[in-house]
Amino acid sequence: MNKLKKLLTLCTFVGALIAGSSLYAQDQQADLVVFSYNRPLQLYAFLESLQHFTTGLREVTVIYRSDEPYVAGYDEVHEVFPTVQFARQSENPQADFKPLVMKHSFETASEYIIYAVDDIIVKDHIDLSTCIRSMQQYNAYGFYLRCGTEVTYSYMRQKDAPLPPCVEVEPGLYKWRFSGISHWNYPHTVDMTLYKKADIKGTLKSLRFANPNTLERVWCRRKPMNKVGLFYKDSKILNIPLNLVQDVCVNNNNMQSYSTAELHTFFNSGLKMDIEPMFFFANPSPHIDFDVTFVER
Repeated sequence: MNKLKKLLTLCTFVGALIAGSSLYAQDQQADLVVFSYNRPLQLYAFLESLQHFTTGLREVTVIYRSDEPYVAGYDEVHEVFPTVQFARQSENPQADFKPLVMKHSFETASEYIIYAVDDIIVKDHIDLSTCIRSMQQYNAYGFYLRCGTEVTYSYMRQKDAPLPPCVEVEPGLYKWRFSGISHWNYPHTVDMTLYKKADIKGTLKSLRFANPNTLERVWCRRKPMNKVGLFYKDSKILNIPLNLVQDVCVNNNNMQSYSTAELHTFFNSGLKMDIEPMFFFANPSPHIDFDVTFVER
């Protein structure tokens, strides 16, 4: 009888350890929600770069809006990246966007979240578990993967955005209080910033938004008080604005290189964006003009 009790106690202890390690693993992983509209080729490039460089992700969801000619393209992207969840918006996308964002952001197990758009390329290694531990250690509001000491220009504003006062807390890791110009004083963004869900859930729930642009526009007005952000010496992502698909911020700078229809023709012919030239690229701004090339998938 005593042996049985000891065995049961041991099993309970081991079970608690396993459960605890599982919860710990969830705590050290992040969910990612990606926004896409009629751009399967660009989404493919983002997911390919994400797969190549990023660890520490738990769930990845693409919330996408697709006119009929692009549906098959999204289906093909999903086939290539089967672990990614795809949530297509309805014929009334303004009505379902916020509910989809809230569902895929906050009805999952991990405590951290990142938002991204489909014309981002991950260009360097990212271990999100390390980012989360750094956020916890330095009580940071967010980890800004688009920022870096070399990112001192704003493509969108066409002006310098000097590095604000910051402190190197570890070799290659910096913290700063939100200040300065453009991305340095823009704590809420859908360009690959890591947040703790508990810090942003209430705000997002209270805001009215119907697409990624209105989300960022109303969210950026809510400035966190007395908070710090973290960033690496070298930025980890870049944004290549080949075209403009939204009609909310029509003055956003972009390359106007290819229409969505032209890019989709490339994709249907078996091509993809060649992302290797972007690896470890020292971009001076979060958004840059880049002469992209296309190769066979």
